[in-house]
Amino acid sequence: MQTQQHLETIESRDAAPQSSDGGRRGSLGLNAPVIALPLVLAAILGVLQEWGTIGSGYFSGWGDHFVLSTEGISWAHPGAFENDWFMQVSPQPHWFFDVLTYAGESLGVLSFVYAAFWAVGLLAFGVATAMLSYRFFPAAAWPVALGVTMIAAVTPWMIGGTGSGMIAQALPAVQSANLIYLLLAGMLTERRMLVVVLAPLIAVVHVQQGSITIVLLAAMLLAETVKTRKVDWFLAGAIALTGAVVVFGLVLRPVASNLADFVRICDEVIPYHCAAHLWTPYELASAVGMIILAALSALVIPASKRWIWYSTVGLAILGYAGGFLSDALRIPFLGTLAQGVNVYRLGAVLVPFIVWGALAPLLVKVRGGRLGLLLGAWGIGWILFLTAPGFPTVMGTRLVLMGLALLVPVCWFLVKTWRETDIARRSGSSVLVAGLLVLVVTAVGGGLALRTPNYAFIADPSLRQWGEEVRSSVPEGEVLVASPRFEWVKLVTQRAVIADCKDVPYGGEAWDQWQERLEDLGGYKQCVAPGPLLYDDLSADRLVEIADEYASDFIVVSPTRPETVSALEELGWTREVTPIGGAGAEVMQRPTS
Repeated sequence: MQTQQHLETIESRDAAPQSSDGGRRGSLGLNAPVIALPLVLAAILGVLQEWGTIGSGYFSGWGDHFVLSTEGISWAHPGAFENDWFMQVSPQPHWFFDVLTYAGESLGVLSFVYAAFWAVGLLAFGVATAMLSYRFFPAAAWPVALGVTMIAAVTPWMIGGTGSGMIAQALPAVQSANLIYLLLAGMLTERRMLVVVLAPLIAVVHVQQGSITIVLLAAMLLAETVKTRKVDWFLAGAIALTGAVVVFGLVLRPVASNLADFVRICDEVIPYHCAAHLWTPYELASAVGMIILAALSALVIPASKRWIWYSTVGLAILGYAGGFLSDALRIPFLGTLAQGVNVYRLGAVLVPFIVWGALAPLLVKVRGGRLGLLLGAWGIGWILFLTAPGFPTVMGTRLVLMGLALLVPVCWFLVKTWRETDIARRSGSSVLVAGLLVLVVTAVGGGLALRTPNYAFIADPSLRQWGEEVRSSVPEGEVLVASPRFEWVKLVTQRAVIADCKDVPYGGEAWDQWQERLEDLGGYKQCVAPGPLLYDDLSADRLVEIADEYASDFIVVSPTRPETVSALEELGWTREVTPIGGAGAEVMQRPTS
């Protein structure tokens, strides 16, 4: 129950003229008055992601691109990656990204295409935040939206077991996270046509997030049908179309897996992504903080529209919380099921609403005991969230300064609005100050650094040149013997490798084969960060045996192992390609008979 003052404040926002947020229930809500704000928000988000020290700013041709870019490039260059075992046995489900990569590589503009794909995600975030701000805080839309964006931009790239939409890279998971945020904003602001159009597009970009979209749409349709006793056939049609796209993706690229295998992969290879029972105390605490803050975002939605929040955002929070707790507490069957369906994907859906929840005390007016409950839950949630290892600043300093960055505006807001009924102006200024303080604290703690953007696919020119020399020296179809920890070797050289730590099958026979291959290369334990560099400890004789077993004429040796290079030379192997400018590795060629 809310106080009468709170109800009056919420309902007055709910009754704001539709012209203030640029549209009506059936429209896209993207009319001229609101176009400027999303563009500004997207620009700010992009700049802060570029300057953030959580990673190294925008990057391309690295990380997940080791897995996701190879198929599309192989279409553009038919000999690239020929005979690569992983690509043959475990094709990735992101067919649209393959098409995008193929188009960009074929036209010689892959760097631009990837940067544009990333920028679309930034714009989706900007539009979603602007829509929510204009709809629910029309008198303070700009400062509220700016504050939300500034705080979101400096949250960890990895949080709650998943990557967030804040990662500065062109990835299906990042794009779909921002598109789902836009979808939820469309639901909450009742932009039905936007929802109908966007839902199947999410499934095109990311099949698994498309499945989540279907659940959210179905839950909203059910709740609305019960409430109005009418079926929205446009929404039903969107569910059907989205389901068809998901089915198409799964038929085109079936994911070979089984529950037992995937749970083992979670426990042994990628525990952070789907094994909460193996997380550190800080990882567990930050996930609890995520849940609390995301739940508080309900308060920023007017009471008359909160049923939409419950059936969408609330449902996602419930699913994530239930799966996380089942896994963390090792509840029989449920914990295993949570891992198997990878419930942590829902974490990416929650991230924007974590920020809205963190700002809830500045956006609503509550008095009496309910104020104490709100501030207590908010304080606990914010501090727990700040324990996430993904923040770039020192833990102790972060807890104190980041805590104060929101506590000071909250105290000022409460003092100034204690006897006021119209809190819009105070809300806007308080949220903006909170966002600026978070940025200042982040910068002082080393979390921001000015840098010039580099949008090149594989940013290091020396590494690109090394890859070109390997392609000139190593024939197409050859399989390189290389360290599983050198996940970059395959993408940079466009040559096949035996196996690596990034290309991990989801289960089945391919999973068994991957383990066998990793055992040959020193063992899978080197794939669990930080992991020992077991491949580097293999003798020259053992490396030659591996090359013989996999019919390879080329061995890649780390430049930190000159003794291995010398030993191979004693066996008659010769240096074919050497590192360039400190980038790359030694490539040894088998002696000719």
